[in-house]
Amino acid sequence: MQYYRYRIRSACYEDVDAIMQVFAQARAAIATLGIDQWQDGYPIESHIRADIDRGYAYVLCDLDRVQGYFAMIFDPEPTYARIFEGAWLTDGAYVTVHRVAMSDAMRGKGGAAQAMRYVIAQALRAGVPAVRIDTHQGNLRMRKFLEKQGFSACGTIYLESGAARIAFELDLRPTLQKAPVVLYEDRSIVICQKPVGQPCQSDPAHEDGSDLLTCLQNWRNACGYPGHVYLVHRLDTATGGAILFAKDRDSAARLGGMVVGKQIFKQYLAVVHGTLAPLDGRMDDYLYHDKAKNKAFVVDSARKGVKQASLRYRTLAQSGECSLVEVTLETGRTHQIRAQLSHAGHPLLGDGKYGSREKGCTTALWAYKLGVESPAKRHYKEALSMPPKAYPWNLFDI
Repeated sequence: MQYYRYRIRSACYEDVDAIMQVFAQARAAIATLGIDQWQDGYPIESHIRADIDRGYAYVLCDLDRVQGYFAMIFDPEPTYARIFEGAWLTDGAYVTVHRVAMSDAMRGKGGAAQAMRYVIAQALRAGVPAVRIDTHQGNLRMRKFLEKQGFSACGTIYLESGAARIAFELDLRPTLQKAPVVLYEDRSIVICQKPVGQPCQSDPAHEDGSDLLTCLQNWRNACGYPGHVYLVHRLDTATGGAILFAKDRDSAARLGGMVVGKQIFKQYLAVVHGTLAPLDGRMDDYLYHDKAKNKAFVVDSARKGVKQASLRYRTLAQSGECSLVEVTLETGRTHQIRAQLSHAGHPLLGDGKYGSREKGCTTALWAYKLGVESPAKRHYKEALSMPPKAYPWNLFDI
């Protein structure tokens, strides 16, 4: 089936006559099913005007012509308070869809599916965990459509007139659970919080779409946002915290140049074994990354494959035999913080690859501050991401 994309916008009073024509055509189509749904003249013009007054009314337009209508309602639906012969899938907030109608010209061209995707996208953007709708038991066409869209029949509800309707619900909680934590967003960038253990992008060990880049792209698609996102820099899989994405190719190219030019500010929190001496200072080393072992080594002098690595550190607190350290990167080398602190005799807690024998935690490194000049806003933006209140971070008052 060929798919036609229509423009969706809020309805206005000037649309009322065209909307009523859509309902007249939809009412005639329902009559062919031999059921009494809408055959009493519902909805009437006052219903549509009330929808517009409350901000519920939306139209689908083919060029400048209204070809479809639906009401999207974020307020509770009184007739959904009680459900019989079944139960709702969720107990919390929900979006209700009412008065879905398509013109004869729209029918069979994907307009209703686009309208439902629009509602689902708005619900996800608002963090609402469910979408609900009802239809006549005999409206097999609508029932099949809803099932195809992922809705489940939950039971029977009764309208104010006493008429019974089959109630459907779409549970959005599984999708919401996959939503990335967004720390900052504008027209050109998204700064997210990467969880520990999640790779930044797909790799041979993570080709199932579980990486953050894929999850962010899938989430944005589900929410109806256009375009692609692009990874600007990377964090190790074992490292959590703030990470930067671009929302278009031009911004990605500009931000990539800023990474090379050391114009993106990155600051980390680390929990290390022992106490650094001095408590505050700087580390300048030559670093060699052995790709076969995926490990970085501090070496004595420059040679092929060796890069200079520089960072500044500041001890923030001490607890027992470990310290909380703030690290500011001046270069961005692979495993730089891990390798340089380990070489100084103070490996990160939980970082077995670089000398830690602590088994009670993952690598204790967190990207907690990221600063960048947004290409869209042309001003400096700094995002903060705090580590979880779990060992070893809970040893300190962060």
